[in-house]
Amino acid sequence: MSIDPNYFQKYQHADVDELADIIGDLLQNPITIEDSDHKLIAYSSHTDSTDPARWSTIMGRRVPEKVLTRLWKDGVFQELWTKGDPVHISAKDEIGLGKRVAIAIRRGQDILGYIWAQEVNRAFTEEDDEILRQAARAAASRLVQRQGKRKAEEQRRRDFLWELLLGTLNSEAAIRQKAESLHMQMSAPYLICIVEAPEARLDQYLYPLLMRDKLYWVMDGSQLVLLISLQGGAKADRDELIRKVELFLSDSLGKLVAHVKEGQVIAGYGRPYKGYTQLVKSYREALHVLKVKKLFARETEDIYGYHELGIYRYLLQIKQWGDETGYENERLERLKQYDRENQTALLETLETFLDAAGKMNVTAQTLHVHINTLSYRLRRIEEIMQVNLENMNQRTALYLELKMDKLDKEH
Repeated sequence: MSIDPNYFQKYQHADVDELADIIGDLLQNPITIEDSDHKLIAYSSHTDSTDPARWSTIMGRRVPEKVLTRLWKDGVFQELWTKGDPVHISAKDEIGLGKRVAIAIRRGQDILGYIWAQEVNRAFTEEDDEILRQAARAAASRLVQRQGKRKAEEQRRRDFLWELLLGTLNSEAAIRQKAESLHMQMSAPYLICIVEAPEARLDQYLYPLLMRDKLYWVMDGSQLVLLISLQGGAKADRDELIRKVELFLSDSLGKLVAHVKEGQVIAGYGRPYKGYTQLVKSYREALHVLKVKKLFARETEDIYGYHELGIYRYLLQIKQWGDETGYENERLERLKQYDRENQTALLETLETFLDAAGKMNVTAQTLHVHINTLSYRLRRIEEIMQVNLENMNQRTALYLELKMDKLDKEH
């Protein structure tokens, strides 16, 4: 049959529960209507043909985490966010999910929720896709009021999180009371993590992971700023919290890199703290990690935690002190001049040698030169700069100065 373009107009006074049954009757298949947090709002009465995923959603009043994670990994949510048409989903028996058709309920660019239709009584047709398009428009007006209340609650949480990040709240007891009033359940220690990717709606794209790990967040331009803690009154364990953060970053960055231009995804986190009032420190540390990673992308490629930065934690402050005192490294200047006059790359050889902690074989392999050639170059560097590369003090100083020299090039 063909459906009237204004079919749902005659049901404009039906509530969302009635609307669910109307859609289910038209499709002759069971459906659920969920909000943007995947919490169940309504479902049709086709209970005799319900698969395990739908049954769990009805019983738990929310889509199971394993289902959300799998759909996210398979790119289903990305399609739902970017397409106005229904998305047809193949069966995923290992998580109890039968064949589905889903469509996002929208108001402008905002996602208000979803309609999910289980394909079990009969196969879906193109006419059914049109039914779902009209149903999504009809459901939007029912979800607007609910969305308004949810957005107000989210805004209060965001405002509270910014107060923590900026350090405007200084009473631990008052902060804890406010967190409880906002139903934010967290256990110390806490830390701040930041993920940055230009031109990416990180909060939408990573939403299933954010919900899986029960994280609180705010968007600051292209930065997703996360407050991460252990949940459910878990015993305070700094190492366990760091493992949780590293797992989140492994899952999220791996997915983002495939969809964002190379080199544009960056992340870092601060140290864990036991008090809310100390979160401002963790936030500043996370920002510091991002700044260092942008300046030294190669050297810090596998570093995300502030506690792992090593010498890179101090470089910006040392550089500032050097600029204030007018310090100039004459030895590096002599080596640069020699490279310019002789078309050599001894400066690169020196930095590679120091990056490799003085390991000759590693340095030679990195530079693709014979170890005898490397030995000659290092002796020549010592002669030109008047340094002893066996002296740990001189070697460490040169390493720091080489990195600070790169800061000048970046600025």
